[in-house]
Amino acid sequence: MKLGFVGAGRVGATSAFTCLLNLDVDEVVLVDIAEDLAVGEAMDLTHACAGIDRYPKITGGSDYSLLRGSDVIVVTAGLARKPGMTRLDLATKNAGIIRDIASRIMQNSPESKIIVVTNPMDIMTYIMWRETGKPRNEVFGMGNMLDSARLKATLNAQGAKNIRKAWIIGEHGDSMFILWSQADFDGEIDRSKTLQEVRFVAAEVIKRKGATIFGPAVAVYRMVNAVINDTKEEIPTSVILQGEYGIEDVAVGVPAIIGAGGVEEVVEYQLSDEELESLRNSANILKERFRELNI
Repeated sequence: MKLGFVGAGRVGATSAFTCLLNLDVDEVVLVDIAEDLAVGEAMDLTHACAGIDRYPKITGGSDYSLLRGSDVIVVTAGLARKPGMTRLDLATKNAGIIRDIASRIMQNSPESKIIVVTNPMDIMTYIMWRETGKPRNEVFGMGNMLDSARLKATLNAQGAKNIRKAWIIGEHGDSMFILWSQADFDGEIDRSKTLQEVRFVAAEVIKRKGATIFGPAVAVYRMVNAVINDTKEEIPTSVILQGEYGIEDVAVGVPAIIGAGGVEEVVEYQLSDEELESLRNSANILKERFRELNI
C-alpha cells in the first residue's frame, strides 16, 4: 500500500506521521515545491518509524513522478490561512495551485484516489474533481470530519456523555451546521452555544498557534484508513453532489460511505426543513464564490 502527500508542510507532514503510526503501509511519498523540506521530512519520518521497528519506504522530493502507484494521494499544498482570514479568502490563489497539482497528478498517478485538504476545501475539491476529470467517488474533501471532531470535543466539554454520533455538515466554513436530527449522545447541552463555538474554534487555534495541525492530521488518517482498509465507514465528506438533497454541481459536506472505492455512497437522510435549508444555503454560498472566481 502506497500513500502520497502533496505538500510537506506542517499539516502534510503530520498527516503522513499519523498515518505511519496507525496504518500498515509499504511506502509513503512527500512531494513539495520546497524539495529540501520534503526530503528532510521523509528522512525524519524514516527515523521515527525505525524507532517503533517499522521500515516502510519513505521518500521526498519535488518530482511528481514519485507519486506513481499511489493508492491514495492527500493534497495539503497551498497558501495557509492566516489570522483574520476566512477559508474563502484563500480561494483565488489556491485555485491556481490546485489546477497545477491536478494536472501533475493525472500525468503521473491517474488511478489514485485524491483527498483534498487545501482551503477553502470545498472549492478546491470541486476544482480538483473538474480538472482531473475523475469520477466523483475518487476525489473528495476532508473538512466536516475535522469539524465533527471539534463538535465532539465541544459537546464533551459541555457535559455530554457517550457521544455515539455528532456530525457537522455543509460548507467547511462559516455556514457549516450541526446535523441535530442524527445526533446521538447522552445529556443536555446548549445547542446555540455549541454551534457558535464550533464555527469559530479553528480561528481561535490559528490566532494562538498560527495553524491547525493535529486535528486535520487525525481527520486525514481516518479518511485514508477508510479507503485503504475498506471500512465502509460513514464520514461527513465534501463530495460533488449530483442531485442528492436537491443539490447539483457543487462539492459540499454530506454523510458518505467511504471505502476502497472512495466515496461509495452519499447517504441521504430525511433532514428537517431547517437542516435542508442550511445545506442548500451552504451550497449556494459556494456556488456564488465559484461565479466570483469564474469557475
